[in-house]
Amino acid sequence: MSKSEREVSKKRRKKRSHPVRTFFKVLAAALFSVFVIALIVISIVAAALTVYVIQFRENTPVNIDLDDLGLAYTTFIYGYDENGQEVEMAHISRNANRIPVSIDEVPQHVRDAFVYTEDEHFYEHAGVNWTRTFGAVINAVTNNMLYGYKQGGSTITQQLIKNVTGDDDQTWDRKLREIFRAHDLEQYRTKEEILEAYLNCIGFGGSCSGIEAAAQKYFGKSVSELDIAEAACLAAIPRSPESFNPFASREANKTRQEYVLGKMLENAAISEKQYKEAMAEELKIVDPNSANTTANDSDVQNWYVDTVIRDVITEFSEMYGLSREDASDKLYNGGYKIYCPVDIEMQKEVEEKFRDYRTFSYSVVSDPPNAAFIAMDYRGNILAIAGDVGAKAGANVWNFATMEPRQPASTLKPLGPYAYAIENNTSNWSRMIEDAPIDIEDENDSSLTRQWPTNYSETEEDAGWSMEPVPMYKALEKSLNTVSARLVLENGAHNIFDFIQNKYQFSELDPNDSNMAPMAVGSVTNGVYLEELVAAYQVFGGTGTYFKPTSYTRVEDSSGNTILEHTYTSIQAISEDTSAIMNHMMREVVEGSEGTAQAAKLERVAVAGKTGTAQNWQDNIFIACTPDYVSGIWYGYKKVREVPVGTYYGTAQVWKNVFGDIADRAPNTDFRLPGNVVQHYYCTETGLLASEGCEHIARGYYKASQNLPLCEEHGKEPHIANTDPTEYDRLVAEGEFAAEENTGEQQSE
Repeated sequence: MSKSEREVSKKRRKKRSHPVRTFFKVLAAALFSVFVIALIVISIVAAALTVYVIQFRENTPVNIDLDDLGLAYTTFIYGYDENGQEVEMAHISRNANRIPVSIDEVPQHVRDAFVYTEDEHFYEHAGVNWTRTFGAVINAVTNNMLYGYKQGGSTITQQLIKNVTGDDDQTWDRKLREIFRAHDLEQYRTKEEILEAYLNCIGFGGSCSGIEAAAQKYFGKSVSELDIAEAACLAAIPRSPESFNPFASREANKTRQEYVLGKMLENAAISEKQYKEAMAEELKIVDPNSANTTANDSDVQNWYVDTVIRDVITEFSEMYGLSREDASDKLYNGGYKIYCPVDIEMQKEVEEKFRDYRTFSYSVVSDPPNAAFIAMDYRGNILAIAGDVGAKAGANVWNFATMEPRQPASTLKPLGPYAYAIENNTSNWSRMIEDAPIDIEDENDSSLTRQWPTNYSETEEDAGWSMEPVPMYKALEKSLNTVSARLVLENGAHNIFDFIQNKYQFSELDPNDSNMAPMAVGSVTNGVYLEELVAAYQVFGGTGTYFKPTSYTRVEDSSGNTILEHTYTSIQAISEDTSAIMNHMMREVVEGSEGTAQAAKLERVAVAGKTGTAQNWQDNIFIACTPDYVSGIWYGYKKVREVPVGTYYGTAQVWKNVFGDIADRAPNTDFRLPGNVVQHYYCTETGLLASEGCEHIARGYYKASQNLPLCEEHGKEPHIANTDPTEYDRLVAEGEFAAEENTGEQQSE
């Protein structure tokens, strides 16, 4: 073949192979173009994502402060038993039942159970486990093809952030925020601090949150007492708290517990021997209905707990400038410890009496009235309280002792006109005051006057006026409205109003109450709270001092710091002399032959008190002082109306039914009256110091500094009873004198 022929043949072969080469060239060019385009797209997307992430980071607050997590911790309320031992009365929570615990109190095997179950690389990563995170992303994109089930990528740090922020939306934005927050948190907090916060916030079923609350709920012990098997049981719960807790399913919990123990063994947190022992251990889960299980705000707590909660909320509202709602949240979620001056046994007895309708009525009634009771000591410490009759309906219900101002009626008389007159020396024990009405301006026609007030009488037609003078003490004993009105008239309604307002701190008194009717018979505009009324009667215990009533002594925060402490600041409302004289006067209300509270008399212990009944029996009150306690009872209807007379015991009898047994077994049987008060015999006709010719005399109580004028109508020299009381008593015993009218201490004999 010639050279030319070979060249022609070669050209023909090249021509035949061109389509293949062209195809590959085109393919290569196409693939390169796709690669370049993909690279460009990826670069653009990466750049866009980078810009997005940077902007997201800049525009989104991501920092988490473990000192201000806002976790809901359980608040505890404590009292003391008769031996002075601290007793838990209640624990309350709203968002969760959580008891804070330091990481130092959590044993290592408890920490390991959670770490190696929830995040086995916890001590190695910087807040985010990127391997698990990318795996979780791919698994989600491939519809769980990677693992065969939904797989989370969150570390303990991320779970903590989700719990404390409540930010748990299933979005990429949320996950990105969580990653940033986790990274930031790990930069300025140690692993131990993060683990402590995590163990204090995770849920364990129902309202139970935090490892300490869970240990108490399921095992009745503190976290520091948990063994390995118990720790694994609790570590099994957080993945699905409502399904894996042992109350819900012992089987499901057991299966998960075994997984936890396996992870602990795999990570050398426990030995083979410990693993086998824990696997074989028979767990002793507490009875879900036992006292060790969680109680919260939905449970029926006693009346005292209600009172403490309400009082501390009020204090928090003022301290922190919060609304009552926000102050309530702070209390319920703050992990506080509140200590109370409650008498636990007294509280139980009082509540038991209030659940029994027979305490109030001697017959079965279909429409019983509401009622309330409160007892204090003479430093204002509330010892027991009941807010209504019958079974308590729930937590924080309406309390008629602290939340319902009612008419004090005649219980205001000792505090106002009587105490004022004795304190200011305008009257005394035996001063004779006419039991007759006064003329006051008619409400409908100012040019006319009418006679006012009436006294209690059996019939509406009878105004109850004797039109005779009576000694001051006897007027209080019989609760004569006329004498009270005359004391107000001569001393000034405004003066007595200021006296009451300044001495006893009633919160609901109105300026319009500085008038005749409110000050004389207790018909005040807004009423008064039973709590405040009982507190005011402290002044009649002998010293004349007033203390603000309190249901708590101190409040500690979750770190044990005292943030609120009741200050016992006394007000010398009246002098000791006045207090002693008023005490004796009010003993006549109980012990006197015409006393309105004779039903309150006790066998061992002296009682001084005063009844009060508003118009038409709408409010019925008795306030009592005994040597150890000051207490009071009220009953009536919430919607003000008459309590049917004849169906219910009088207030003095109801008080005795509720409190008589308690008061009568108190250690002190008589009052200690330190005032400089003397006893004199007085003429019962004139009310003056008995002279030698006075045929009818009785004993009374007077300030030593106040000279009682001699009854010169019957003689010029003092009676032997005043000059030589011992000799007088001997002559009475021998029949030389007729026995005098008994009053005061003699009456109690």
